[in-house]
Amino acid sequence: MKTGEAIDFLIQSQALKFGEFLLKSGRKAPYFINTGCFDDGKKISRLAHFYAQKLVSLGLHKADAVFGPAYKGIPLCVSTAMSLSQNFDTNIGFSFNRKEAKTRGEGGEFVGTPLSRGMKVALVEDVVTAGTTLQEMVPVLRERLGVEVAGVVILVDRAERGKGTLSAVQEAEAELGIKIHPIITIFDIISYLSKPNSSGFQIDSALQSRIDEYRAEFGAPSFEA
Repeated sequence: MKTGEAIDFLIQSQALKFGEFLLKSGRKAPYFINTGCFDDGKKISRLAHFYAQKLVSLGLHKADAVFGPAYKGIPLCVSTAMSLSQNFDTNIGFSFNRKEAKTRGEGGEFVGTPLSRGMKVALVEDVVTAGTTLQEMVPVLRERLGVEVAGVVILVDRAERGKGTLSAVQEAEAELGIKIHPIITIFDIISYLSKPNSSGFQIDSALQSRIDEYRAEFGAPSFEA
């Protein structure tokens, strides 16, 4: 996968926006990734292809299932499993959790491929900002179900500081003992869009200054993804 293809897709899907955005953390960011913009079959299929490519490149397609935490992880795990089957000749299960356990019908907290002790899952998420979802979900999979989280694939790593000097992703990796693999990072995005490219958008000097100021205040140091 070429990084530029993924960034072009984010711009053309209007999932990557520039302006002023108030984040849950209280920070005012000059850019925002809204994965809710992948709202039709063509877009989610294209997105899933990027996830499937990443899983295959990492060997994570050999896991027993793709797991997606509710809610945004639900379409991700389903569509990624479909893409693996259709484009990579890999039949893999998918599973996701309910926010609240169902007490009627088949009941239970999880939907899809039944997860049991000794199984391996590849977890898919959209964007890690504070790592809250991972902090909640990984212990459930490990301790309650006995499932191994073989790796995590996310769409974008914003590479912003967490509680300390490390990024939220690096903190989650250290605290949970997992490896998180971004499809692209904010460094990829800024580098690609700062010069002529095929996305139809280029960062101008005013926007670049705002990004530099924001990164100086909240960004974690550059690192190899």
